[in-house]
Amino acid sequence: MRITAGKYKGRVLKSPKSRTIRPMMDKVRKALFDSLGLKVEGAKVLDLFCGTGALGLEALSRGAEKVVFVDQSGEALSLVKENLASLGEKNAEIKRLTLPNGLKKLKPNTFDLIFITPPYGTGLALKTLKEIESFLSEDGVVVVEENTEEDFPNEMGNLLKFREKTYGQTRLHFYRRR
Repeated sequence: MRITAGKYKGRVLKSPKSRTIRPMMDKVRKALFDSLGLKVEGAKVLDLFCGTGALGLEALSRGAEKVVFVDQSGEALSLVKENLASLGEKNAEIKRLTLPNGLKKLKPNTFDLIFITPPYGTGLALKTLKEIESFLSEDGVVVVEENTEEDFPNEMGNLLKFREKTYGQTRLHFYRRR
C-alpha cells in the first residue's frame, strides 16, 4: 500500500496484520483522488472508519490542510499514528469513536471532504451518511465506499448524489449539498 500522488508519492504505508481492516486498493484510491482534483488542496478532511489512514494520508499528500481520523479500533488508530509518524505529518487529529453515534463527540466543525468507508455490508455507511450533513461545508463533498450489492439513495436530507463510480466489487457514492 503506497501513497499514489503528491508530496508523499510512492511512500509505503504500514498495512494491517488482521483482516478486520480493509484498506481501499491503491488504484481505487488514486481514481477517487484524481476525480476530486483541486477540491483536496487546502481542504479540511474527515476520514471516518479510517483503518490505516490511507485516505486521509493521501489527502494530506495532495495538499489538504488538516485531517481528522476517526475509528473505533485501537489497531487501526495505532496504524494511523505509525503512518503519520513515518511521514513526519502533524496536520492531523486522531479520535477513537464508535460511529455513527460517536459523531456527537466531535467538535462542532465543518469539513470540505468527508470519507465514509466502514466494513462492507454492516449498514454503517448508510447510518453514518444520515448523520453527516451538519459536518459538511457549503461546497463540501461526502464520499461513501460500499460494495456493489448495497444501494444508496439519490437524496439524503439536503444531500444529493451527483456521481457514482464502480471498481470491481467497490462502489463509491459522491454527495454534496443541494
